[in-house]
Amino acid sequence: MPWKAIACSERGTSHQKSRLPCQDYTKFIRLNNAGKPANDREIIIGAVSDGAGSCKYSNIGSELAVQTALKHLQNCAKELKENQKDLSPEILEDWANKAFFKTLETVKKAFGQKAKEKSCSPKDFSCTLLVIIASPNWLAAMQIGDGFIVTRNRKPKSEYKLLFYPSKGEYANETTFVTAANALEKMQVKTLFEKQQFICAASDGLERIAINLKDLQPHPPFFEMFERALEIRTEDEERLSTKDWLKSKDVNNKTDDDKTILLFWYEYSEPGRNPSPSKVEKHNIYYITFLVNVLSGIFWNSLYHDLFIDIKFNDLTLQWMISVLIAVLLTVVIILVNFYIYKPLKYSKSLSEKVKSLFDLLIISFLGLALGGALYYSIRKSILYLFQLQSPITTPK
Repeated sequence: MPWKAIACSERGTSHQKSRLPCQDYTKFIRLNNAGKPANDREIIIGAVSDGAGSCKYSNIGSELAVQTALKHLQNCAKELKENQKDLSPEILEDWANKAFFKTLETVKKAFGQKAKEKSCSPKDFSCTLLVIIASPNWLAAMQIGDGFIVTRNRKPKSEYKLLFYPSKGEYANETTFVTAANALEKMQVKTLFEKQQFICAASDGLERIAINLKDLQPHPPFFEMFERALEIRTEDEERLSTKDWLKSKDVNNKTDDDKTILLFWYEYSEPGRNPSPSKVEKHNIYYITFLVNVLSGIFWNSLYHDLFIDIKFNDLTLQWMISVLIAVLLTVVIILVNFYIYKPLKYSKSLSEKVKSLFDLLIISFLGLALGGALYYSIRKSILYLFQLQSPITTPK
């Protein structure tokens, strides 16, 4: 499964107080060569929509816009993949403009049909729409309204880039919706004919946290947090972690709006290259950390026994100074090794998650060191006992 992906939405505190539903919606699908959903394939399509707060059925509109866009683009992506051998930047750009134009028309048509069912106006379903289609070698994206799409390509030391400037109106909380008469004119489309490593799309509820609004540049620590977490965690683990983070006080203190995030991370594999420890799943990291601490416990106790039991110091002060120095150095080394191996602690999002990860690390370290010490002295005593059995018994003359 080359693409790792998660999609999460959480209701904002302002909507909770007003007893309104979450008006955001997001979803993604992965496709095989036949254009059918398949989790082990390399074409991925995702969409994010934020319903207009002033519209009666905007929560229905955001879900309908996403579902309709994904269903329509599923067939479009199939056509593109069939001609992928001859794909060029120009062909991709032309395809994207046509595909997204048709997508907007299809979404508006779906709104018209839904309006007839509910005896209301299509504008009652008003919402924004952000769409991404990506393969390992290219990306096509579209945005109508606010929110943001940020990408980072695979090149070394590449930076996070904001694909589109959020479409804002003259007044606060004003933007362009797919139901607007000028939606097609305001629709932004972009293609990238290069390998993408990380893609993030989100509703405007996260703009203040993720984007520097003064210069409209991505805030790197925000995206690094998610990218590194996707690298080392399973999708289910990261989805639960992200949902907890979206509901956390840290986030709700910065925004009271609905919050939606869509994340893609591509796991490139190179011939002859073994996976790095950072890509080992969390349960395997527990075992590695424990093993390192067991070995550290054996080494630490062995060194202590050799220096302070087998060797006798005439000067107790010197003995204590050397003892403390070695203890401090070994403790620092063990801590650094543990933190290097146990990366979930580094990329935890919320304070409670950091505390839990730190507690897990301390317990694993303590048990590993204790077991290492016990193993060392058990082996030492066993060897000494065997030597005593083999030694000849002498009687005094």
